[in-house]
Amino acid sequence: MDIIPQILYDDRRSELFPLIIQEMQTQGISKYNFVSPILTSDVVNSINISQKEIIKKAKEQGEKEVCIMEHDIWFPRETGWKYFIENKPSDYDIYLGGSYLIDCTINYIAPITKINSYVGHHCIIVHEKYYDRFLETPENLHIDTAQANKGDFYLCYPMPALQRPGFSMNNKSLVDYNKILEEKHIL
Repeated sequence: MDIIPQILYDDRRSELFPLIIQEMQTQGISKYNFVSPILTSDVVNSINISQKEIIKKAKEQGEKEVCIMEHDIWFPRETGWKYFIENKPSDYDIYLGGSYLIDCTINYIAPITKINSYVGHHCIIVHEKYYDRFLETPENLHIDTAQANKGDFYLCYPMPALQRPGFSMNNKSLVDYNKILEEKHIL
């Protein structure tokens, strides 16, 4: 089964649209869907319920897994998506293309490393066995960090997917989370 990324795209950020299209072309991803976020007065709540809506739909349609990307997705290498997909574990709850939480107590090993917690849902695949647990996440919590220690999470390593630097709706400022990563962590 080919995985068709579900890209959360807020059309208020129209400057990202051509960048997303270019990313998909560069990565050789020919099938993907744009999903409009559910906008509320709270960004954390909006992201939370928007991602859960994607999970609900996948569950209703009987999909074995679903890939969620955010509109600021960026693969630094042309082979990033291929590396991510080729190294997907056979048994997982959430498989991540990148994270901004680097735990110094973990020995990160290529091509995948088991982790307990993470930051970032810019490129994830959620397995059907985790759908219900994901959907149980309280709507007032950051959907990514709220998963800590709740499942079998694997990080593709070195990380093929990052968040494009720019304006963060969550932080309401310009951010570049990639500055906190060492080169060795990035594919």
